[in-house]
Amino acid sequence: MVIHEKYERQTKWTLRILTLLGITLSVVSIPSLSVRLGLAVALVLVEQFLERAGFLYTTIYIQPFPNFAYAPEEWLGIGFAFPINPGSRDLNIVGPVFKSQDYAHRFFEMVREWNYGSNEDVDNNVCLSFIIEESAEYATYLYPNMERQSIKQAFTEAEEELKFEKFGKEHEQLVIQPIFCKLFPHDSQSQLNAFIQKQSEQRPFWLQPFVQRPDGSFAILFSEQPILKHHVTIKKRQELDRRDVEYQHGKYVMGR
Repeated sequence: MVIHEKYERQTKWTLRILTLLGITLSVVSIPSLSVRLGLAVALVLVEQFLERAGFLYTTIYIQPFPNFAYAPEEWLGIGFAFPINPGSRDLNIVGPVFKSQDYAHRFFEMVREWNYGSNEDVDNNVCLSFIIEESAEYATYLYPNMERQSIKQAFTEAEEELKFEKFGKEHEQLVIQPIFCKLFPHDSQSQLNAFIQKQSEQRPFWLQPFVQRPDGSFAILFSEQPILKHHVTIKKRQELDRRDVEYQHGKYVMGR
C-alpha cells in the first residue's frame, strides 16, 4: 500500500478517527469487557499498521527543452549519406533535414546539450530510432535518454538531501522530457532500407543535420560538428516492448 505524502495528514487523521469511532461503538454495543479490550487492541494495531503504510514523495527532473520557437514544419525529412568506398574508414551519416540553416543549428545545439556538449555519444544519451509502421511509413524518434547520468545523479542527491525528512518513504522519480517524432514515407526507394543494409552494429555512425538546398535537394550541414553515435534502434511497431518510449508514444499519442 503506497500513498503520496500530500495525503499523509488526511490519511493519518482519518485512520485515527475511525479507530476511535470503532472503540467507542464497541464499548456501547459489546457487553463483554474482554472482547471489548481485545477488539480495541486489534483496532489500534490495525490503525498503527496502516498509519505506517508506505508514503511516497516525488522529485521531478526536466530534460533540456527547446529554447527557441519549435516549428514542426521545419523538419522536412531524414538525410542519409554513405561512403563511396564501402571498405573505407569513412562512416555513414544520418540526420534530420531542416528547411533553414538557422533552425538546424538551434535544433542541433539542443541535441548536443543532451549529450553534454560532447562529440561522441558512448552512453546513448541521444536516442535515435526508426520505427517501421504497417502503413508504408516509418517514424523517426529523437529524444534524450531517461537514463542519462545527470538524471541518476540528481535523484541520488535528492534522496541524500531528504533522507531524514522523508525517512521511510518511497521515492517516486519523474522525468519530464521532449520527444520529437515524425512520420516519413517508407517504400522500396526509401534510403532507410540502404541504411539498414549498410550500417553494421559493430560500427558507429555520424549524427549530423542536413539542410534543404534551393533546388529542393538535401545537403549535409558541415558547419555543425557531428556526434559520433554507437546506438540506433530499428524495429517494426509490433516488435516494441511496453517499456519502450516509442511504444508508449505510439499508443497514447499516435493511437497505434
